[in-house]
Amino acid sequence: MAQDYIKINNIQIRQPDEGLGYDFETTYSEDTTRVQSGVLNLTPQFTAEAFSYSAKNLTVSEMRTILQQIAKGGKFSFHYFSPYYGQWRTDYFYVGKGSISIGKLDANKELFSGLSFSVIGVNPL
Repeated sequence: MAQDYIKINNIQIRQPDEGLGYDFETTYSEDTTRVQSGVLNLTPQFTAEAFSYSAKNLTVSEMRTILQQIAKGGKFSFHYFSPYYGQWRTDYFYVGKGSISIGKLDANKELFSGLSFSVIGVNPL
């Protein structure tokens, strides 16, 4: 398989330092309950993928490129490798919250110590 890269809105971004963390979460209907005997009666509704991104020492340009795509609260296209599907794919995701560590702000040497955020799938698996 050829090497591919993480992209947001078809823009190749700074790749994460340690790869993407992978999570998935299933939402269950209101009638999901655990009865007194301990048995769980559940009705799954859907499962969505989520990925955690983290990079250190980003330049102003790298930070700006990423934030201008994810920090508006809307959905965006995200190109990623899905363990669930076993392939690179593009789908819609959103970011609810991110975190930035501001590092050196010397003249013409601005660096951000770190950026981390999680993208959550808009569409179910």
